[in-house]
Amino acid sequence: MISITEARKEIQNGGIVVYPTDTVWGMGCDPFNQAAVEKLFQVKGKEEDGLSIILNHSRTIGDYCEVNQAAEKIIKEFLPGPITLILRSKRNFAKGVTRDGNIAVRIPSNRTALELAKESPVITTSANKHNSEIAKSMDEAIQTFGSQCAYLDGEKPMGVESTIIDLTQDKPEIKRIGALYSSILEGIIEF
Repeated sequence: MISITEARKEIQNGGIVVYPTDTVWGMGCDPFNQAAVEKLFQVKGKEEDGLSIILNHSRTIGDYCEVNQAAEKIIKEFLPGPITLILRSKRNFAKGVTRDGNIAVRIPSNRTALELAKESPVITTSANKHNSEIAKSMDEAIQTFGSQCAYLDGEKPMGVESTIIDLTQDKPEIKRIGALYSSILEGIIEF
């Protein structure tokens, strides 16, 4: 296991780190480093473009994405928390990170993940091979990925994936119901 400081350094140097989020065990790298992103795709066996990034604080979302009124309301009500927002990207991330000009953003309610993203965004994708079960523990992740990743332990995830909301159109759309679902969310989204 490595420390937060070592994990940040690993990411800056193009490595992949497995770490806890509030929802599930995640893995990630520098979203601006093309070689690191390609390595992550290869390690996961992922083929389709589109990854999420963790930011350290909701006030930085506007630095990376276009934030409309619906997004502002959801950000204020639910972040940090188990929710992923799909927004129009304002930045040029490495190829494969965005899909159709959109970026998925998380601000997890997990100190370890937030500390990891303190200095710059970090990719967050579930710690699993594409179309396989998500690692339920650090040990499972180590069995799956071995020396291809570095491992950062911390606050344990609750084990349910995040709720994904697409905010790129006029009407917000829930793409995946996950850990966060409430009547407050329904009221904001108005199906």
